[in-house]
Amino acid sequence: MRLRIPRTFTTDTGGGVAMVFGLVLPVLIGFSGLAVDGTYWMMERSKLQAAADSAALSAAQTIQLSGSDSAISNEAKKLMQKVYGQALTGVRYFVQHPPLSGPLQGNTTAVAVLAERDQPVYFLGLFGVSSMFVATRAVARVDSMNEACLLALSEDSDKAINITGSSTINLKCGIATNSASTQAVYLSGASNTTVTGVSAVGDVYQSNNAKLKTTDGGIKSNAAAITDPYGPEGRNIQAPTSLGSCVASKLKVKANVTLAPGRYCGGIDFTGGTTTFSPGVYYIDEGDFRANGNASLVGEDVTFVFTGKTGKVGELNINGGSEISLHAPKTGATWGGLLFFKPASESGQHCANGGGTATLNGNANLDLSGAIYLPSEQLTMAGGSSSEMSCLQVIANEIKITGNSSITGTCDESDGTNKIERSIVELME
Repeated sequence: MRLRIPRTFTTDTGGGVAMVFGLVLPVLIGFSGLAVDGTYWMMERSKLQAAADSAALSAAQTIQLSGSDSAISNEAKKLMQKVYGQALTGVRYFVQHPPLSGPLQGNTTAVAVLAERDQPVYFLGLFGVSSMFVATRAVARVDSMNEACLLALSEDSDKAINITGSSTINLKCGIATNSASTQAVYLSGASNTTVTGVSAVGDVYQSNNAKLKTTDGGIKSNAAAITDPYGPEGRNIQAPTSLGSCVASKLKVKANVTLAPGRYCGGIDFTGGTTTFSPGVYYIDEGDFRANGNASLVGEDVTFVFTGKTGKVGELNINGGSEISLHAPKTGATWGGLLFFKPASESGQHCANGGGTATLNGNANLDLSGAIYLPSEQLTMAGGSSSEMSCLQVIANEIKITGNSSITGTCDESDGTNKIERSIVELME
């Protein structure tokens, strides 16, 4: 006996569709619930991440102020409470100083904030999901450098700071460059350098024979750039356009003389005797400031400003056996702290092979204080020059120290110069 199935049953698709729909519908509802809940969780996680970021940055500011671990934690708590209220209902956070994991693990200049927040469950509760939470992490650090006295402004030069030969440098301050080159700071030969710290936007190269010792800040590669203290983002010093009549033209000094402030057209050439500068500002207009032979230069509260039309501004050039004792004024809104000033050229500033070369060469004995500011130039200290840097700052496009130069120095807080330093707080994770 054969079992007969009515044809109408096998050809009727309504029941099959209903059955399939009945099976799929819960899945569709589940995915819809997941989408709704997931969107809400993502919004809340973004809010939690912003709170953790703010807490980490604020806590890192406390590190900068040498705060204790409790002060760091309290600062993070304040920021979390600003977002989620005093009770922090449903929110848990953890402060790690230093971070216990990640690229900055163990770094005492960094702080990590880990945060969690309980999330309500809506549609997914129908499928047995009873609780959820979102979690996030933020890491901030203090990127600082103690005061520097050598700063190369070039943004891309190889060997922006180049210390070579048998040079000896012993400074109670740091050296820094804004160059992003892999050899932004270059130490070679038998050079011996002791500074508080080294900072480079790029990297530091040290040959096997070159010695480098840092006494405080260490060596920081891939660091943030340092603001030019006298440029547009600093004091924005500008050379005046009206200088008055010339005190002298193409002056040559061969014997003892006392000079007064004013405009020296065509520059000054010192070849002998002792020149005493009365206090004030000396405008070296369209000419060089050149000391050769056995000339001696003495001056207190003096500033030398290079001026002239584009392409005609002179150079600083000290050679031979000169005895130089020059000290910048410690006060003054414009020229306070500045010893030599040359405005930036319209082209060549802060890049490889800047606008000229200044030199401190030979057997010159230099007792200098204040800032030598040559933002578009390479400053070269070569030969047997010996410099006592009473908080002398050297700010140039590039700085080269070679031969058997010897540079030592200390720093006077009241010298009038603007500090060359960096201290920023940045979010790392």
